[in-house]
Amino acid sequence: MRGTLLGAMTLALALPGCSAGSPDAAGVPTATPPARSGATAELGGAPPPPGALDGKRQVFFLPRLDDTELPDSVLAVTAAGRVQVTDDYAERALFVPVPKARGAKERLIKTGALRAGGEPFCLQVRGQGPGPLTVVTAACDAGEPAQLFTFEAVGEDGEGRMTYLVRNRDAVLQWHPMGESGLLAEKLGDSPMRTTFSLQDQGAAALPAAG
Repeated sequence: MRGTLLGAMTLALALPGCSAGSPDAAGVPTATPPARSGATAELGGAPPPPGALDGKRQVFFLPRLDDTELPDSVLAVTAAGRVQVTDDYAERALFVPVPKARGAKERLIKTGALRAGGEPFCLQVRGQGPGPLTVVTAACDAGEPAQLFTFEAVGEDGEGRMTYLVRNRDAVLQWHPMGESGLLAEKLGDSPMRTTFSLQDQGAAALPAAG
């Protein structure tokens, strides 16, 4: 099983070079997976990273399949600007969930380190006609519904971190490691909900000040 998972992640990393408007792959350092330690603040009875959903902290999204943590697996932006599950624990895997407005449940998921003209990218669900909904990077726009995500707490992992279902409108983020599609946004009812995420703290966010 692990060999199959790593094969799928290798395929995701081997996507073609950057498309127009996508972050440049050059100069991004590699890193080994960090030690996974719990955090200290409390939200809903479990300790997530402090400020992880308030735009204050940058985090890794660690996927869980059928409530099982996956080794050497993290969400990251590929060279083509798509978001996939990879083993790239570097700048491309840093994200900052930022509320659309004070007190709002909907959040933009901004890139923690990748920039274009000094500005972060935002994750966006993209439709391709009758094809599956993928997750890509785009210029941030809080008025774009395809960029607004909600985090639904569904449990906690073995280290006491909250686990979340991540939703964009009526679609949730799901990973399909056994096929070529990888990470998709799928509408409820199209398939069983199998993928959740825990958030691992990677320090204070360094987003540019809002203009």
